[in-house]
Amino acid sequence: MKKVYLFIVLAGFAGVSSGQVRDMGGNSGQVPADTSVVRLVRAFRFVDSVLGRSAFTYDVTGPDIPADVKVILVRFDSAVAADKKWFDEYRKKYVSGGQAGSAGQLLPYNERFGISREEYGRLQQLEKQPPRLVTLAQKSVTVVREKNVLHFRGEGEARIFAYLEVDLQQQRIIFAEDTLPFVGPMSAGQLASLQLVQGYSWRFRKVDVNSSLQSYKITARVVEVDMGVPAEGGRTFLRINYQDMKEGVSQADLDLTGFVH
Repeated sequence: MKKVYLFIVLAGFAGVSSGQVRDMGGNSGQVPADTSVVRLVRAFRFVDSVLGRSAFTYDVTGPDIPADVKVILVRFDSAVAADKKWFDEYRKKYVSGGQAGSAGQLLPYNERFGISREEYGRLQQLEKQPPRLVTLAQKSVTVVREKNVLHFRGEGEARIFAYLEVDLQQQRIIFAEDTLPFVGPMSAGQLASLQLVQGYSWRFRKVDVNSSLQSYKITARVVEVDMGVPAEGGRTFLRINYQDMKEGVSQADLDLTGFVH
């Protein structure tokens, strides 16, 4: 699902420099020292139980945003996209100053956003009280198992699964040829907000060290896969997030969120 510009401002690569990363020429991310072998084995048994079948249905979900707020988001997105050079400079001013642009923070209001100050306030409220997820579409995903390696082929929005590979033997998750280090259990905050009782995360982060000194020109790639069991409903939560930025310009921004059943 393509994010509107606003959410790129909010999230973007705010967390790209956290955790263990190396430069673009090296390997990124190591399995945390406190991640036990038993936990890793359990995580991949869970993955196999959910995805290790010939096919499954994936419910693509999205935020249940009120129609009038969607109109505001579209106008905001159109305005900043039409004046991208100005917007990049405006964002650069606050990001470099450490005042805004990180997750959970909005840039100061400006008339060139194409919406009123009151409308911008509604977007701020949207960030404080995230909307619930609703099903937008159901897509079929086929699975091919070759020597305990799972490959996927999806339709529509689920085509992103074609980049995903699960090596059950080596206990690795790979996306677009990048191996995602196992992070461990999903955070308590994630579990609570999604009403999950259990979950695991894999996350790959790679950043150009030189570009990180100038956050507005950052070159980085972030890939995250999250899987979790809901408290009720019988569907397994599965999210694939992929962001790629070169010298401050977004090359890819994909976020597929939904449930497997």
